[in-house]
Amino acid sequence: MADRLKIHRILHLFLLAFLTILLRVWHLGTFQREEKLLEAQKPQQRTVLVRADRGTICDRFHTPMAYNKISYNAAIYYAQIAEIPSVEWKENQKIYARKEYIRNLSRVLGKTLQLDPERVEDLIHSKAALFPHVPFILKGSLTEEEHAHLRMLEKDWPGISAEIASVRSYPLGKTGCHVIGTMGAINQKEYTAIAQELSELQRAADLFECTDVKRLQELKEKAYSINDLVGKTGIEGQFEQDLRGFFGKKTFEVDQKGRFIRELIAKEPVPGKEIVLSLSAELQQFAEQLLSQHEKAREGRSIGLDPADNTRKIQKQPWIKGGAIVALDPHTGEVLALASYPRFDPNDFIFTTSSLFNDGKTRQVSRWLESDRFIGAIWDGLEELKRESGTKEDSVPLTWDFYLNQVLPIDGPVRAYFKKMDTVKGAIQLQEDMEAFLYYAKEGLSVPAEIQKRLDATGLSAQDRLFAADLCRTAVYAPAFTDELIQKMGTMKISDYRALCQEFLRRETELRSQAEKEFHQSEWKTWKEKHQKEFLKEMRATEKEHKTWSRPYIDYLDRKEKELFAAWWEEHKQPLDELSRTFRAYADLKRPLLGKYKAIKGKTEKALAASFYPTGGFGFTRSYAFEVGSPQGSVFKLVTAYEALRQGKQLTLIDQLSSQGVAYTLNHTPYPRIYKGGRLPRTANPNLGKIDLLAALEQTSNSYFSILAGDHFNHPEDLAEAAKMFGFGEKTGIALPREKRGNIPDDLAFNRTGLYSTAIGQHTLLTTPLQTATCLAAIANGGKILKPKLVKQVIGLTPDRHPLGPFAAQSYFAQNELQAIGIPFPLFTALQSNAIQPETGEELTEVRWTLPMEDKIRSTLLEGMDRVMWGTKGSARAGAIREFLSHPLAMREYLALQHQMVGKTGTAEIVCNLSKNPGSPPQMYKYIWFGGISFTDPKKTHPELVVVVFLRFGDAGKTAAPLAAQMIHKWREIKKRHGQDASTELTSSHGTCSHSHFSK
Repeated sequence: MADRLKIHRILHLFLLAFLTILLRVWHLGTFQREEKLLEAQKPQQRTVLVRADRGTICDRFHTPMAYNKISYNAAIYYAQIAEIPSVEWKENQKIYARKEYIRNLSRVLGKTLQLDPERVEDLIHSKAALFPHVPFILKGSLTEEEHAHLRMLEKDWPGISAEIASVRSYPLGKTGCHVIGTMGAINQKEYTAIAQELSELQRAADLFECTDVKRLQELKEKAYSINDLVGKTGIEGQFEQDLRGFFGKKTFEVDQKGRFIRELIAKEPVPGKEIVLSLSAELQQFAEQLLSQHEKAREGRSIGLDPADNTRKIQKQPWIKGGAIVALDPHTGEVLALASYPRFDPNDFIFTTSSLFNDGKTRQVSRWLESDRFIGAIWDGLEELKRESGTKEDSVPLTWDFYLNQVLPIDGPVRAYFKKMDTVKGAIQLQEDMEAFLYYAKEGLSVPAEIQKRLDATGLSAQDRLFAADLCRTAVYAPAFTDELIQKMGTMKISDYRALCQEFLRRETELRSQAEKEFHQSEWKTWKEKHQKEFLKEMRATEKEHKTWSRPYIDYLDRKEKELFAAWWEEHKQPLDELSRTFRAYADLKRPLLGKYKAIKGKTEKALAASFYPTGGFGFTRSYAFEVGSPQGSVFKLVTAYEALRQGKQLTLIDQLSSQGVAYTLNHTPYPRIYKGGRLPRTANPNLGKIDLLAALEQTSNSYFSILAGDHFNHPEDLAEAAKMFGFGEKTGIALPREKRGNIPDDLAFNRTGLYSTAIGQHTLLTTPLQTATCLAAIANGGKILKPKLVKQVIGLTPDRHPLGPFAAQSYFAQNELQAIGIPFPLFTALQSNAIQPETGEELTEVRWTLPMEDKIRSTLLEGMDRVMWGTKGSARAGAIREFLSHPLAMREYLALQHQMVGKTGTAEIVCNLSKNPGSPPQMYKYIWFGGISFTDPKKTHPELVVVVFLRFGDAGKTAAPLAAQMIHKWREIKKRHGQDASTELTSSHGTCSHSHFSK
């Protein structure tokens, strides 16, 4: 009985619900029919985000160094597509309307934009749908014809947006690349940080009345999306917030079919602010060209003592040596040039969604970043080593001989061995003998006499023999050679064998690329039809199991396609002949090396193959001007001299090298090499004679300044304190990321040798050219340590982020008409746009601190620097610079600056081993410096320019002096052409960057 009552109650409930639904349907169909019909036919609204132009970066004369070019993009707004129902019923049949619409849309876009329709469909479903209210760029850099066709499709195909956007461009190419920086895709970490900040600020705004509403609104209006490019390095990265600008919005009225009727509301985008730099683009370009040209001038100029026979020889140098030039205004701290070599092209970092457009850029970026992929491509013969040389670019393939030149010393037993043994058969024999030798040694067995005899015949030490065998194993894959093939090809030279291998790999790469396209159109499509659904279901299950975020399914498909193609290629590629089977690509060099080598990072053949490339790379994206610390050499003697003058210390001695010591007192008491527990350095010129402070600066005496600091300073730490007073050991504060602070030795109180070395700019002292420039500027301006000023002005517009109230506006739409009928406030607030306010930030000169610099101290230092260049024994006098013998015009220009330019040379010695052979000892190399100051008056009261030149792997600091002189001449020429004192503060309004510029 009870069960029957329960059933009746349930049936009554179902009946009641059914009657309620019928009543509602009848009410809608009878009483509200006309109202709902009119509502359905009403126009709808569609809102579109409008991208803001990124701010321009200009030099001090408003020459654009980074601006925006017009770019036509094909974008997808998934939010508009989402308005289409996912499921519809027609004639009692279930239809997936949205899916069908996307398929048809993809066909249309594929035909219009020459894209794969299936790929377009996958992109819409997987990536455009992730951020439905943000435009997903399907293809960038459209032609005008493609863009016009797309505009015609917009009205009939909701979701299509033919954008007229902008793309970042660097009109001067590589000029100023380390300063301007790069753009790159926003990474997950950056995007998550922005999203998290937005979330926290929004939560605080909801809970509390007082919070950072300005920052919250700013982040919203900047509208970062996962597809965006953001500044990564340099000014682009440091001033990302200022350069980005604020998105605008446009609201359109559309009919029930999504067709455009009219524009309702527009909130215009606010462009990013203009950054006006203190740089002179022309002077910057000139400095970079000087560095590029001087690379060849330093070829063969590294001359050092060979420890093998104790003679001076030309030393091995790296393929790219590198250097920097800094030009600074000593009055304001404005950086006029901040040049570094080698350099890169920031245009290569601007990618679009067009694969054809990006192919070449991907290779270039790999080169600039010096990735393992790029190094492998050089080994395989797919790329060449390249470097700028003046206005040209030198390139060289990685031949076997070039490779040996990079990994071995110029002279040495291993190099001599490979000159005698240069055949494939010899390479196979050596590695087999060495492998057998190691096997017998490991097992404790005696080595067969025949093998031992052949190994002894190489004339190599055990260590060198092991290294030579590893070189042979890396170049020639012995296990793939049969006896018949050795007999047939054994006499082939190793260099010819490597050339054949590289040619084979180039051809195979071309065939593989072509096969990959054919695979995509045939086998891959078949696989997708059969397995895609199950495969993606499996991937989603894996995500759920590992509790990871859902990735766009197209990423999984792309990865799967690569896996399937790799297997297909192995099965279907052309059969190899006997010789081709011996060829190996860089990726195949997986065998462990026979020996262990400290100079090689890695334990496989791949590491040895890559050892032709320097550890840490050549530094294309690393500025030697402020990102790398180096010993300063004799330029630091100015700091030692300053501290002596400040303490009132005097010293006169006889700088003369003898068997008794490195110098003498005036009564001929020798200063021995080992002096008071430390080792005194010798002066390059062994017989300077009687010298005081000025003569020691003029002739750059090492012994003088070491003894001055060791015997006469109040305390050894005084030298370190003096260095800190000049700004060494900490960042200058320039508005660029990744600046190095350098290093000041902290052991001078108990390390006597370290004290002597630091006094002449050696030991563990590390400085940057930018720090050196601020030091010289302090001498020039009387003691002011300036913060280098790179940004002169930040000019632009910023939106008024305060909410617009109905009574707040001073002027508004239909103001006169409303006041005529007695309404003194705006009614149509929706038509009001947020106020846009001009905003200009002027960067002022910042004096970090002032060090004691009496006129007598300053004049003495400047007199010493003057004698360096114009004294009869000066280390940088024109007669001592042999380059002038073949360049008389350069000598005349140099002499034209007589007593208008003063300076100090520096030659820092570093211990370096450029060879990978474990048997080769490290050698002493020289980094050369020159720091100069120019004046506009003979009394040296009005300093004009500070120039610091830093060159790696050179001979003497005097060779850098002509470059500084040319910089001064160029700056005077630029100022004269502009008809004003170029150090004067320039003012501008937003958007005044001129688009004219000198040729690259």
